[in-house]
Amino acid sequence: MSNFYLPVRRLCSNSIVTLIQCCFATCSNAQPTISYNGVITGLSSPLDFVNARYNTNRIFIVQQAGIIRVYDQTIIYLGDFLMVARISSGSERGLLSMAFHPEYKNNGFFYVYYTNSNGNVEVARYYVSAGYPNAADAASKSIVITIPHPGQANHNGGKLNFGADGYLYFGDRAAASTAAVNYRWRCYEGNQRPLHSSAWSTGRQNG
Repeated sequence: MSNFYLPVRRLCSNSIVTLIQCCFATCSNAQPTISYNGVITGLSSPLDFVNARYNTNRIFIVQQAGIIRVYDQTIIYLGDFLMVARISSGSERGLLSMAFHPEYKNNGFFYVYYTNSNGNVEVARYYVSAGYPNAADAASKSIVITIPHPGQANHNGGKLNFGADGYLYFGDRAAASTAAVNYRWRCYEGNQRPLHSSAWSTGRQNG
């Protein structure tokens, strides 16, 4: 089981990163002393910590085996937001990330990144349940892209982020000695077809 920790001194409220940055900003003449209190327990392999913006006052924690849990602003557990089915999990595989559409407040769309039951990298879109913001509609799953990843259980990439340009960015896998690939995807509310079907950039992974 795993725990999440937050700094004791609550200087800001947006994220763990912001909290740590604020602690450093207040200590210009000396190295800061930062301590931590456990605030969430009972998690299983948590891999991503996300909020939906738009003053929803909730956080979402992605767990490797496929469950996304939702908490309120006081870190009270509200329930399981989604169980992503038909994934392969273990080692470096599993449900790895999620990202909320920039217009989530209006369209309820969000995206998840995982390795599917065949071991391939996959990005899928879901939307939140109508009238119940603390649960997704599992039947709304629509696969955006499947990227073959034959013969390798590791180096699956995994982080989804929306840029200020409205594109969904994510990095693809690559086993040792092969090129890593970064993608960007234009996500329309009613049409997921990409503006660019080719990779946005390529590069070498470290190692």
